Amino acid sequence: MRRFLIGWILIVLLLPFAAAWIYSEWSEKNQQIEQESSQLQIDVQTVSGVQRMGTSDFLIGAIAGQIPAEFEVETLKAQAVMARSCLYEQAGDRYYISASDTGMTWCSETERKKMWGTSYKENNDRIRQAVRETDGQILYSEGGQMILPAWFYIGNGKTRSAKEAWGEETSWFQSVESSWDTESPEYETTTEMTKRQLIRQMKRYDPAFDCPAETLASNCEITAVDSAGYVTEIQIGNRLMSGEDFRYALELPSACFKIAFESNQVQIRVYGRGHGVGFDQYGANRQAKEGKNYEQLLQYYLTGVKVGE
Repeated sequence: MRRFLIGWILIVLLLPFAAAWIYSEWSEKNQQIEQESSQLQIDVQTVSGVQRMGTSDFLIGAIAGQIPAEFEVETLKAQAVMARSCLYEQAGDRYYISASDTGMTWCSETERKKMWGTSYKENNDRIRQAVRETDGQILYSEGGQMILPAWFYIGNGKTRSAKEAWGEETSWFQSVESSWDTESPEYETTTEMTKRQLIRQMKRYDPAFDCPAETLASNCEITAVDSAGYVTEIQIGNRLMSGEDFRYALELPSACFKIAFESNQVQIRVYGRGHGVGFDQYGANRQAKEGKNYEQLLQYYLTGVKVGE
């Protein structure tokens, strides 16, 4: 009887510890399974077939084609947060997504080696560091909504609001000053062509376009620009089109441009590179050189956003 009582006492005393140990093991295993199942996987089409990879590996290849790898690490971190935000926004509740559905181009290791040459390891390590040190971080609006960011390479000294550029109000896409752009050697470019070359390119973009070379100068007028100086409307020949459409038709770096005609020649002076909305990569990099961190860079160009997991 005494042994029986001692046995029961030991069971009662040890039961809480056993239960705690079992729960701990179960909880740890369950957490590991949950973590593994929630890890987004991306299917990338390669020369050898479809390759499935994790978020980090995909982001390294995507960011390589989005921003100069020699930029400051803090700028690269900001780009990593934006790219991850785009990826998660496009994936939604899915655990698997095709790279073609992400809206981003993925650069393979072979492509990166060709692009960077002897700087491959250094550049790849810098981007890997940016992805690692912002692991899981994405962008949220003031209301806690996950957002879809936008970025461009160089502006004209001031970013554009989404309302003026795309006709739709978006709280985090407001116009802000970015005077650093004007100091870039790539800030201003000039495109020259003959009138007939311009007409050919316009017809390639829009077969219905019509305008004789003799009257092109008198039938080309910029009719509207936004507050940042980007062309929003241009009348050329029989076509009234947006500045962005004209930019794509003539393959211009941006829609911030001026046109001059002289005899048979057309000169188009262009300022900046990209659509001018959202995160200004060059301006951000200049601020990073001055000591700003990636969260400060994001919050400067994307109004009211928060960085979180």
